[in-house]
Amino acid sequence: MKATTQTAERVLPDAPLVTLTERAIAKVHSALTEGASVGVRLTVGREKGSFTYKFDVVAPDQIDPRDPVLPCGRWRFYVDHASADLVRGSEIDYVSSGFTQGWVIDNPNPAWDSELARRIAAVFDQRINPGLAQHGGKVALVDLKDTVAYVEMSGGCQGCSMATKTLRNGIMRVLADEFPELTGVVDTTDHSGGANPYFTGDRQGDSPAL
Repeated sequence: MKATTQTAERVLPDAPLVTLTERAIAKVHSALTEGASVGVRLTVGREKGSFTYKFDVVAPDQIDPRDPVLPCGRWRFYVDHASADLVRGSEIDYVSSGFTQGWVIDNPNPAWDSELARRIAAVFDQRINPGLAQHGGKVALVDLKDTVAYVEMSGGCQGCSMATKTLRNGIMRVLADEFPELTGVVDTTDHSGGANPYFTGDRQGDSPAL
């Protein structure tokens, strides 16, 4: 596909799919070289309850007429058409201050694609993790397949000798009460990689109060 196909682009000057700050536009300008490209493309994905963002330089023969495109000074800012709805309404900024440097995307869309997953993730944040935080631990929903929830522990829970008890007597009990439709909870944690478990070896104690 050659550069002449740009006539098929859906430029959105009045009601942008996303909003680019002046700093984001300036970053695109500083990153692109004369004649080597026509702009950048943003591709958005979902992974473990979070959004993933990938920026690629777009050459003239890599333009996809299906991609929405925003004016970006003399360049173009493309949004991958297959993931456009995941970033709709977002503000894209670029921050470079002190030790902080990188893209900052304020995305108002839900990171989970199902209502049940969103509700489970909210219970982790609001009911379960405050208790685990007493021991420096945390658990997150990383996947939901049919009615089976897959979770991952971190911090003081990763590698903790009480992790199984915490899962069965605490986490699973809360989830069973809140979501009777769930048929299973699977721990995907690599407990051998725990750097700072709360209990180790034969040390025993009470699970965090959930």
